[in-house]
Order: sequence, then C-alpha cells, then structure tokens
Amino acid sequence: MTVNDVYLFTEQLAPFKYQDRYDNSGFLIGEPDAKITRICLCLDITLDIIAEAVEKGANLIISHHPVIFKPISGIKAETPVHELIKRGINVISAHTNTDAVFMADAMLDVLGFPCSNEFVEVVAENVGYGKIVNLPAPLSPAELALKCKNAFNSPFVKYVDGKKPVSRAAVFPGSASSIFDYASVRDCDAFITGEVKHSLFVEAENRGVTLIEAGHYHTEIVFCEFLKNKLYENFKNIEQNSIFIAENSKDFCKYI
Repeated sequence: MTVNDVYLFTEQLAPFKYQDRYDNSGFLIGEPDAKITRICLCLDITLDIIAEAVEKGANLIISHHPVIFKPISGIKAETPVHELIKRGINVISAHTNTDAVFMADAMLDVLGFPCSNEFVEVVAENVGYGKIVNLPAPLSPAELALKCKNAFNSPFVKYVDGKKPVSRAAVFPGSASSIFDYASVRDCDAFITGEVKHSLFVEAENRGVTLIEAGHYHTEIVFCEFLKNKLYENFKNIEQNSIFIAENSKDFCKYI
C-alpha cells in the first residue's frame, strides 16, 4: 500500500473539491509512491506528534488541520514542516472537505443521536456543513449540555439555556461563528458546536435558543476514530496495529 493509495481513498471518502477556498487540504508533503509502514492520525501536527510517529515507525501522518495552511516563504529547522521532510514523513491533511462530508455524522454518532440527511448549510447534493437532527426524546438544555460534556470528553461546556426542552438540534464541529443563523432559522431548539464568538451567546439568549460550546478540539477529534475505522474497512489486508491515533493528539490547552 502506497501513500497515493491512501490519498485516493481519502479523495473518494471526502473529495477535496469540497474544501473551502481558504483551506489547504490534500497531499501536502512527501512521495506518492512511498510504501507505507504505519499511519498516524491526529488533529494537528505538532513536533511531539512527529516524534511519536518516528518512534512508532509511521511514515504517513493524516491530520485534520493542514500543517501548511498559508503560503510559506521559508522552511527553518525545528519547525514541523522541516522535521517532516527531514524524517521522511508523508502528510495528507483532510480538513473542510471532511467537515462537509462526514464530521457532523461522526458527532451525531458520538452523541448517540440518529443519522440525519438535513444539513445546516448545503454545499452540494448530499454534501454540507453541520447536520440538523430530531432527538429521540426531548432533553432539557442542562441535560443536553451534560450529554455533550460526557460524549466529547470536554473538561467543561459553556452554554446558554434556551429555557425550553430541546427536541430538534443542530451539530457543527469546530468553529461555527459564521453559521449560527442557518440553524436558528430552521426551528432548532439547540445548536451544538466547538466554539463561537461571545456575541452569539448574546444572540442565543435573546432568541431563546440553547447554544452549547463543547470545545473546538473535543468536537473535532472524532475525525481520528472515524477515519481509522474507514481505513480498516477499505484496506482489509492491513494489520490491525498499522493505523493508530497519536497519543499526543490531545487538547494541549490547560484549564484552571
């Protein structure tokens, strides 16, 4: 199995044409014909994750956030890009294309909510950002916030109480400050996301909509487990320990 084999599968799973214009997803570093030793999955590529990949014999890292986001004018020592090239590690990043294809589904799965075909914002046929779902049974805002905290293993959850039971909710991974209006006009009782601007908490309070901020990292780390399972499903001859989620793919922010 080569790096290009995995890239083509990722393209099939979540076509890179669906990435946002500002994004830089795709095959970013390495050699397409390189034979894969092991695959390391992560949210962000840090120096610690590169060291872990080297230690565990992985020569391909698949990240959600691109390690090269904006054009760079130089590659200096002891930076992630330099270390990746130096260590011969290939990189595929799959960011907003996966946001548009499967990240919301992964969130619903973690929450134990049913599948949904209703998007918060449509990108193309059967493709879009966020999902709107009818809950199996109504939950109070506090119950839903606690469910999010436990499901996403968040150290804390910040929320506005919409002061009514939640029967219909929208989920949106990562940052959703520019998308809140889409959900609020579709009779959603609650909006679950990673992070939003303070002004949207004020807006949610005024509209009587429960708004739950469960953490950018915590709502997007679902990327790793979802992709790991899909890779094993597709590459059936690969050994079970050949794909791993980096132990250093963690929320490196501290909370007090």
